[in-house]
Formats: sequence, structure tokens, C-alpha cells
Amino acid sequence: MVASFFDRILDLEWAMFVQVQSDRQAPCQTAPDNFLNIRGSLFETWTPHLLQAYWADLEEATALGRNLLAEKYARMEELIPPLSDDPAIDFIVAIESRWQAEILRQFPMLYQRCCRSTAETGDGREFAIYLRAELETYGYETRQLYFVNVKNAERQGRNLGIEALQALVRRSGYADLAQAEQHFQAQCCGSQPQRGQCQCN
Repeated sequence: MVASFFDRILDLEWAMFVQVQSDRQAPCQTAPDNFLNIRGSLFETWTPHLLQAYWADLEEATALGRNLLAEKYARMEELIPPLSDDPAIDFIVAIESRWQAEILRQFPMLYQRCCRSTAETGDGREFAIYLRAELETYGYETRQLYFVNVKNAERQGRNLGIEALQALVRRSGYADLAQAEQHFQAQCCGSQPQRGQCQCN
């Protein structure tokens, strides 16, 4: 059942993603395999109930002619007003921003390659704005289940950002994060890595 929702979510997201028109076209709009690997790695950290709730959001949005990914980009670029003022969003963004800081500390090369900057960029691309925009597109039930997933992970001392990155590097052929970090460190040879090479939407 989980695999079924997993695949359905990726199919629906991809169908929405390729229709997004933004001032900054995401590289993955022409690279479906990259999109599926990156988003799939994220969803591996979600619970079955969270996956089911998000799939229901996507199904409902499709039936209503809404494109949740287009709305996310519109929020990032401040083209539309906020879609939710749920206080859970602030909690989630704070926790996940700390997780991103931990990724930077442990795996700086992978962070540069794969993670959105947590620093203010002034154009809506930074991690906190991206995450907030995505959370606003979720339905209430999905957002609450997401909140619980993050809260439980924090209590357990887990970092879901690291877990998603681990899933991504394994999908990319590396044994683990340490091997991927070592590979990119050697490849970089002291030069500044290009940010966002495995970011997607």
C-alpha cells in the first residue's frame, strides 16, 4: 500500500511540476529521473499515513484544477498571498533549518551540491521560504501529520534531512553519505562547488 501511494504521489507531482511556469525554471523540469529520485528520497522519510494524506491532497487538487507545485512557486516568488497561517509551519521550519545546519556541518560538499542555502538570498530561493511555501500548499491533515513526523523525529534524535540525503546518494550509486562526501571532495579539489546540482523543485 505504501509503495502504491509513493508511486501515485510521484506521478501526480511530476504532472504538476512540468506545467509550472516560473521566472526561474527548475533544472529537473526536463529531467524526470532526477526529479523522481530527489522527491522520492524525501518521501522515504514520511510515514504511511502522511503519504496517504498528501496523495489525497494531490488528487483533490487535480480534480479542482489546482496545481500545488505551481502554487508553491508562486508563494516563493510572492505572487500570491499566504495559503495558510498554521502555527505548525513555524515549528517545522525551525526544526528543519537546524537539520540543514547539521548537514552543512557534517557533509559540507554534499550540502553545497544538494541543499538549498539557509542564508537569505533575497529572491525566495532559500530553504526556509521554499519549505514554508510547500507546507502552505498541504491540506490541514497532511500538515498536522507532517508536524507529528518532524516532532517525533526530533524527540528520537533523528535528522530527517540527513535521512533523505542518505536515500538520495544511495539512489545515485553511493554506499553512504561518507562515500559521496569523499567523492565530491576529491572531485572538487579545492574549488568552490556549484550549488544546486541535485536540487529539484
